[in-house]
Formats: sequence, structure tokens, C-alpha cells
Amino acid sequence: MKSATFLLFPPNFILSIPLERKAYMNILRTPVLSRKAFTLVELLVVIAIIGVLIALLLPAVQAAREAARRMMCTNNLKQLGIATHNYHDTNDGLPPESFYDNYRSDGGTNEWADKTASWRVRLLPFIEQTAISSQIDEYDAYEDADSSTGIGLESGLATHWIPALACPSATKKHVDIGADDRYPSHYYGVAGSLGVNPASGAQYETDPEYTVFSMGPVALGPYANTGVLIVAGRLSLSSITDGTSNTCLVTEIAWDSYGAHYNWVRGTKAGQGGMNPLASAKGMAENWPLNVGKKMEDGDTITQDFYKSSDGSLVSVTAQVRGMMAGHGISGFGSNHSGGCNFVLSDGAVRFVSETTSTQVLMSLSSRDGGESTSLP
Repeated sequence: MKSATFLLFPPNFILSIPLERKAYMNILRTPVLSRKAFTLVELLVVIAIIGVLIALLLPAVQAAREAARRMMCTNNLKQLGIATHNYHDTNDGLPPESFYDNYRSDGGTNEWADKTASWRVRLLPFIEQTAISSQIDEYDAYEDADSSTGIGLESGLATHWIPALACPSATKKHVDIGADDRYPSHYYGVAGSLGVNPASGAQYETDPEYTVFSMGPVALGPYANTGVLIVAGRLSLSSITDGTSNTCLVTEIAWDSYGAHYNWVRGTKAGQGGMNPLASAKGMAENWPLNVGKKMEDGDTITQDFYKSSDGSLVSVTAQVRGMMAGHGISGFGSNHSGGCNFVLSDGAVRFVSETTSTQVLMSLSSRDGGESTSLP
């Protein structure tokens, strides 16, 4: 049986159609070729390109997040600056770092009050934390002292997390002490300057009471009181004769390895032979630039001379930059922000200060009436 041949078009059909239709018919007769898949090399190239794009994008994302955290930190400090002014208007003075019952300016032994809570506790009603501040009886911060750790229980206040007292860029959010967490503050008052006054060439005055006991390899020395938030303070804004826009009020100690955060409730208290080292306001020391704590290693020390106002002598103190040794007047201000840290000035303005700023400028800005004519650039 012969096979039949079927034509889609008559033999003379192709000849009778226009040329452009002939081309179209040729396309119809052309077999369709299947597309090739990606080769392994092509796939690897695509993956490499995507990886490079992600690597380029990630730093920008991290920078944007840090910028947001730094802005939150600025807002926290702005809130504290406004709260401090509201406290001043209500109480006719700035909040003290702590209290003496009987303060002696002649260098004799001071009698300590029980009401030694930090200036942060005193600001609680002014940062919408009245419910927490009402739990403490007129700021009797050490009514429940725990001698095993040296850290007062402070009626459990330190177990409360206060967002306005914490820098979002700091990763150290709490400290475990016993069965409870103690929440820190990353914001510390500026108690004054420690070192040589650039204007007068003389040593800055210190508090008559000072810490003389040793902790490990170091001894802790005098405590700054030429600033705004000082022991036995309650200064008025009018006492800041250097100008409120040229005098620091609060700044950060928010770098991760700082070992003396402990809690935000604690102010200065009488300790072994003098002041307790873990206070809520620190001095700006001549040999301690900003962010020095981030740049030095564990165990590294810095030596600083302090004027001992009780007898006019100089005390040379060597302190570890990290750990509890940096918990006294020699502090190591700094933060996890890149390149510096935030400061609140006494007029309530918040400024970001570069870590390259000289300590002479910082000391000038940390004293309230030293006669220095220095301002932030």
C-alpha cells in the first residue's frame, strides 16, 4: 500500500504570496530549538555578584542602624537635660550626686546621710517614672546593704529597666548580682575636672573626702567637685559662672568592657576609708581621653596626679582603665558610638564630642567656675 503525501499548501501557493509572507512561512517551517539551562560557571558568577552587592549594602545598613541608635541616645540625654532643669526649678538647685548630713570643707571627717541615692533617682519624677521613685523612702538608697557584694539592694529599684538611662548602642544591658539582675545607667554626671587647670596652671580642687583604700593593685584617690553634679551639691545654675553653654552636665560611659555600671540607683556612699568608688558622677581627668577604655587592653593602667585639698598635697593614683578600678572619679568617658560620645551641656543642649578632643578642652568644659574660656568646636 502506497503512503499518501499530504501537502499543507498547493505547490503553486508559495509562489503566489508576497515576499514578506514567504518569510513568515519560512519561520513556521523552522524547527523550534530548546533554550539552554544555566551552566555551573554562569550560576557561580551570579552568586558572586549577589554576594558582592550584599557586602556593599551591609555596611550602609549597619551605619543607618547606628545612626538611629545614636539619635535615640541623643533623645535620652536631651530628656535628662530637660529633667535636670525642671528639678532645678522645683527644688531651687541641681540634683546632688549624693548627700552628707554634715559636710566639712576643712578636710575633717564628714558625716554621711542615709539619703545617698544617685542624681538619677532624684530625676525619676521628671522623666515620667513617679511610680518607681515612690518605692524608695526619700532616697534612702542604702537601707538594704548587701555586705557580701558591697552593692546595696536599694529596695529592688535597680531591678527596673529605665530606657531613658541606657544608651541603645551599649550591649551591656544588665549585671547579674546574686539572684537578681542589676540594670545599669550608661549616663554619668560630670563631677568636675582632675588635673591642671589650663587657665590658671594650678591643680583643680577636689572634695575634702577621698578614697584611700586599695582594691587589688591600685589605690583610688580624690574625687572631683568642680563640676555641676557633685557630692553634697544642689548647686544653682547661677553658680556656673563659666556659662551653662560651656559647662558639661552629663555624658556617657557606655563602652562594653566598663566593669562598674552595676545599677542606676547608686550614688556615692561612705566606704572603706572614704568615698565608695562606684558613684554616679565622675571627673574628667587629664590623662583620660574619650574612649580610652575601648582602645586599651584588660589590665592596662593610667597614672593620674590629683590635688588633695585637705592638706594641699598631690596624690598619684594608678588605676586600671577597665573593670571596677575605673569606677571612681577617674572614669574613662566614652561610648560605642563611632568616634566619640554624647554630652549634655548645662543649658540642656546635647552635643556629640569627638574622641580626638584634647583633655585640656574637656577639663575646661567640666568645671563650672574655673575661668577657662573654652567652648566646643
